[in-house]
Amino acid sequence: MISPLTYRCLPFKKKSIEIIQGNYEPFKSFLSFVAVEIKERILSKSQELYFARGIRSVTMDEIAESLGISKKTIYLHYKDKRSLVEASTKYFFALEKCAEEEIYNAATNPIDEIILSTKMMREMLANINPAIFHDMQKYYPKTWKHYLDHKEDFKKVVLRNLNDGMEQGLYRADIDPNILANFRIESVDMAFNPEVFPPREFNILDVQLAFIEHFLRGIVTAKGLKTYEEIKQLQ
Repeated sequence: MISPLTYRCLPFKKKSIEIIQGNYEPFKSFLSFVAVEIKERILSKSQELYFARGIRSVTMDEIAESLGISKKTIYLHYKDKRSLVEASTKYFFALEKCAEEEIYNAATNPIDEIILSTKMMREMLANINPAIFHDMQKYYPKTWKHYLDHKEDFKKVVLRNLNDGMEQGLYRADIDPNILANFRIESVDMAFNPEVFPPREFNILDVQLAFIEHFLRGIVTAKGLKTYEEIKQLQ
């Protein structure tokens, strides 16, 4: 499921507005416009299914059936499942990166940025299966590399948030942003580790939200805590 923030980042959404306004230039023809729409639908649906069930358990037939198209149509755009897995995960990471910038621009301060991020996380984690990470790492090393690159991008977002919070007096001046950024990034992965948090015993969203709560309360100043409590009351 794509959050409202992420939806604003969809490349097809931006181009479709131009089509509605009568500008076909980005596509050269109406047929190429339709091809882009189908391609993005394939990416979106496959990403949704992979997140919900893991990669290995989802077949190309199931993706085609869920979209109401033939499997042949999928193969017109992606030569095999491996190329679709790579494309759909890159698609998701690009949308998430864009959404992070939307949140940064919409937030009133670094604490508000984190709270807004948790809203997007709630929607993203509502139907996620931890098996997707196992599948990527074991069977799709190229896609796993994209995930690791995405983690590095997210680390930059966390570092920016920490530095901004310190400058505004919301976070403690004695914290080490680099250490805490690494800690925050790795805690996200740890929540998806079934050996640490077995899915039958723990809800992934509850674990992630608990991590964020403890992380934030551990770095805020008195001013930051007051800001945090005020924003939470408005939610």
